[in-house]
Amino acid sequence: MSNNNQKVDQRLYIDREKLRELELNIRLCRHIERYALLRQFAKGVVCDAACGCGYGSYLLSTNPDVTKVIGLDLDKDTIDYAKKEYTTEKTEFYATDLERWVCSEKIDMLISVETIEHIINTSLMPKFVNRNSINHLILTYPSKKTTHYNPFHHHNFNLATILDMFSDFTCYKHFNWEYEFDVVFLLRSK
Repeated sequence: MSNNNQKVDQRLYIDREKLRELELNIRLCRHIERYALLRQFAKGVVCDAACGCGYGSYLLSTNPDVTKVIGLDLDKDTIDYAKKEYTTEKTEFYATDLERWVCSEKIDMLISVETIEHIINTSLMPKFVNRNSINHLILTYPSKKTTHYNPFHHHNFNLATILDMFSDFTCYKHFNWEYEFDVVFLLRSK
């Protein structure tokens, strides 16, 4: 029997500040989730390009197949935080520009989580990879158009544009995660 006098309130009331806070937490959790997902594929000396404050580099380093993670980011304050919070015997961090940096040791793999859409010059990452003789790449990028609402995104990518950018590489795996981002695995073929 139903009681017509009862009102069931199924609405959720939340103010703007709390909404923004929750969205930020969701975005952070999803970014951490990406690194946790990619950790299983990491091995050897890994370069985490645009590592931010270092949590992703640290997560990658927890894979026993990883001997070292080198985290790079342009922002010195961010790298100072990474050094303080996430430096271990398997992680090191450098405040540097990808346009010029050269590693003093062989890098086995580049992992770059949602970085390339932030870089204005699309040749910067391929030049970085070539300059450092990196033969194995794992890249993630948004799988949908984001340049119209994210002022920090300069490009919208898909697999074809990534393969054009990295023409010396062959894609051996590609997948989409929850219609949110693409992951592409590349090996140097030339």
